[in-house]
Amino acid sequence: MTETHKSFCRFCHVFCGVEVDVEDGRITEVRGDFENEVTNGYTCAKGRAEVERIYHPDRLLGPMKRGPRGFAPIAPDRALDEIAEKLGDIIARHGPDSVAVYVGCGGHRTSAGGPWFIARWLQALGSKRLYTSFTIDSPSLNIAGNRFFGGPVPANLLDVERAEAVMFVGTNPLASHQLNMPQSNPASRVRNAQRRGAKLIVVDPRRSDAARRADIHLQVKPGEDATLLAGMVKVILDRGLQDHAYVGDFVSGIDALHEAVGDFDLDYVELRTGVQRELVEEAAVVFATARTGGATSGTGMHMAPHHNLATQLVMTLNGLCGRYDKPGGMNRCEGPLGREFGPGNGPIPLPEPPKSRIRGISAMNGLFGGYFEMPTNTLTDEMLTPGDGQIRALIVNGGNPALVFSEEASTVKALKGLELLVVNDLFQSATAEYADYVMAVKHPFERVDVPKLMDAMYPFPFSQYADKIVDGPEDCLEEWQIFWHLAMRLGLPLRVGPLTAERMPTTDELLDAQNRHGRISMDEIRQHPGGKVFGDRHTQSGGVIPNMIGHADQRMAAGHPEVLAELRQVRAEPLPNAGEYGGEGDARFEFRMITYRMKEVYCTQGQNLPSLRKRRSYNPVLMHPDVMRARGLADGDMVNVQSAYGEVEGIVEASDTVRRDVIAFAFGWGNPADPRPAAEKGSNVQRLIPDDELYDSVTGLARQSALPVNVSAVV
Repeated sequence: MTETHKSFCRFCHVFCGVEVDVEDGRITEVRGDFENEVTNGYTCAKGRAEVERIYHPDRLLGPMKRGPRGFAPIAPDRALDEIAEKLGDIIARHGPDSVAVYVGCGGHRTSAGGPWFIARWLQALGSKRLYTSFTIDSPSLNIAGNRFFGGPVPANLLDVERAEAVMFVGTNPLASHQLNMPQSNPASRVRNAQRRGAKLIVVDPRRSDAARRADIHLQVKPGEDATLLAGMVKVILDRGLQDHAYVGDFVSGIDALHEAVGDFDLDYVELRTGVQRELVEEAAVVFATARTGGATSGTGMHMAPHHNLATQLVMTLNGLCGRYDKPGGMNRCEGPLGREFGPGNGPIPLPEPPKSRIRGISAMNGLFGGYFEMPTNTLTDEMLTPGDGQIRALIVNGGNPALVFSEEASTVKALKGLELLVVNDLFQSATAEYADYVMAVKHPFERVDVPKLMDAMYPFPFSQYADKIVDGPEDCLEEWQIFWHLAMRLGLPLRVGPLTAERMPTTDELLDAQNRHGRISMDEIRQHPGGKVFGDRHTQSGGVIPNMIGHADQRMAAGHPEVLAELRQVRAEPLPNAGEYGGEGDARFEFRMITYRMKEVYCTQGQNLPSLRKRRSYNPVLMHPDVMRARGLADGDMVNVQSAYGEVEGIVEASDTVRRDVIAFAFGWGNPADPRPAAEKGSNVQRLIPDDELYDSVTGLARQSALPVNVSAVV
């Protein structure tokens, strides 16, 4: 007999509603839930492949310990005893800041054990060393937001359902499901908006899925987003197209900003960005004259040069056109697990952040609550550099640094050099190859959960309770349980609400404690395994502008001094040609490399699943077909991609979606310890990217997109 259970997918962060069939205690099928009021039956190939992931023959069924002859099984209690003993010894000799935790994409998709919980565990330990995948690709969202608003303001969700103009900058939400527009089935949401008459503007060096649907595609030269956006700001201010009443009430620094963009005339913008001046002008006018709308940015722009400036210019366009905290603009979702906002709420104060020992980069406020995250691009050097504060023990929670950290060789050296490396994962990942202990974790369908990560990102207040569907392997633990067990053994003063480390709670008890201040009680949410809408069926607007703006004048800082200074810096740079940025030696590079997301995988996950591997077993180097013909290259040929810092072999593929002076190369592939060829394991782009050169001085972010490279055939 087949039993069908309501749940939600956790392959990626979108949490699409699913129905899961079970026969004889075993999951047999995962499909979209057409009764789910957010996703309406939508799923992707990755979510439908969860059957392959939960029963994969390589899945870890219990903890593994490294020994002289490789890895061998170890009982969970013994593994936890040994890990706690080693941690205690390291802390006694080197202090609590010698212990760090890195939370990857997988670690964000457990509501009980996400970074909000890990931050509490580290606080109880006395360590400030929390690192997450967020500071690898999008820290500019926090930096720009804090500059523009003076602190966190809940107005970052695009009300695409009521927008007349939508602009995506360096993001392809149709593939990546970026967090700044209501989730799920973004293609349908964009298509429906256009049917209602909304205009779609896309800024992207690649003719992505979103760009192919765009009314206006600005195919900008990689890394020149700030120049293009400054040109759009100039058009709007020159013509007086801004929302004068809104700007007069809520925005400051307009005159200073107008002066700073004065030299970004359309001829200069076209020369530098490669986008026709007429298109830039049209995009600015369409965006500014629409009654409603909003602009959002994504990792393609956030990982390129001048990302803090470009991100803030996107926010500035919204501010100039009166798009924050208004229907059809940039709003918020007051999720059932979160808090209500309104006129009674004032600015959220930001305490002084700690700084990294390496390069002196400040931590930033956590994406999901009141904690700080250290800059992940410094983590490798924090492990390698001797002295007080050197990281000597690392717990990797649902992440894969060996594949996603810049400067692959240094990362592997750092992982090997640790006194203790613990990896919590479903599989023996590329990073787990270097671990002392690998703790096997439960699959999402083997534990209870709520969609905490998406609580404020849904298009309206929605939540659901996912019960455990099947029993997991006896020796697998939930991620939070691993940390709680360690807290008990180390005697840490860990507290979550009424819970302390004096005893082991259940997951439901922990969820109750974590969400005790939510608008809707967990008891109520548990009554709705298929989910329920707890409010109006649209994003919430009104009540946060201007009262939650942190600047003393309660205005958005369009003329922030650091923005003005960086605009002058950009304007003073020499005009680029091919791969050049004006740096020493740049002239020898013909291309700029961008990264992109592949629909078949999610970061470093999915590459081992049969149905997804049939679609793609590697990450091709995308190159314009005219350029390939001129070089005598054909699909499937091996090429060498070389930057000033490293080189990697890849498999070339023709794609007219990229400019002739651009190549595109997806990240998250190419395990350095895997002896298989690139056609079977892919290529690791991180070999091309340094962590201690070309980095951003504010966020510490490595330049991972718009990187000057050459491409040559492998003979």
